Amino acid sequence: MKIIMTAVNYEAIWTDVWGDMQRYGPVHRHHRRIFSEMIRQIPREHIRTVADIGCGEGSNLFYLKQEFPRANLYGFDVSINAIKQAKRLLDAEFAVINIEYDYPEKSFDFVISSDVIEHIVDDDTALRNIYKITNKYALIATVQGRMRSFEKSIGHIRSYDYGEFPAKMSSVGFKIEQIVEWGFPFFSPIYRSMFDMVAVESVSHGHYGMTKRVICQALYALFALNRHNRGDVIFVLASK
Repeated sequence: MKIIMTAVNYEAIWTDVWGDMQRYGPVHRHHRRIFSEMIRQIPREHIRTVADIGCGEGSNLFYLKQEFPRANLYGFDVSINAIKQAKRLLDAEFAVINIEYDYPEKSFDFVISSDVIEHIVDDDTALRNIYKITNKYALIATVQGRMRSFEKSIGHIRSYDYGEFPAKMSSVGFKIEQIVEWGFPFFSPIYRSMFDMVAVESVSHGHYGMTKRVICQALYALFALNRHNRGDVIFVLASK
């Protein structure tokens, strides 16, 4: 398998920056809440294998284990450090793969990918690879709207134009089942723009003690007021 790293050092990011943000951060928690709402329309008995492309430290896979308790779980990520963290969190099959250049030999009934495609230079090839390994359903979350400068420092290549990403998924063969756009106004533009301030963005890094978790809980409650038909986070559920 070919492993190609971009200029951003994801091994260092998964060691020093990410981890607790994915577990406790308000945006990631709302991602999982929205995933749950969208997954309800999928017949659970048809899902025997679940894969997370860009699984990170495994928090989304851990959540999917509750949604699909009888399914076999698989996690794939470009970062070796992320895979090591995920293995400590739950029992699943993991492998280091860069979906832009390679894809698993197996195919899966349900494929999820969250906060990944915006990091990939050749997103068309990545989407085609995800299509190849999808048996039934895929759910992909990414960002759209104006790109902020801090996002470049964590490896974002792009922020999609409104309407662009569903069209890309359709172009590789997916049938769009549902689209959710979330985040206005408290995540975007307010929170997303605040992260362009270095002092604010750096607070989200590293270990989350009690104080950070309390702040995250308050922000989670605030973000519950965001609209589900407008915003810079887009979720696309598609079938094959």
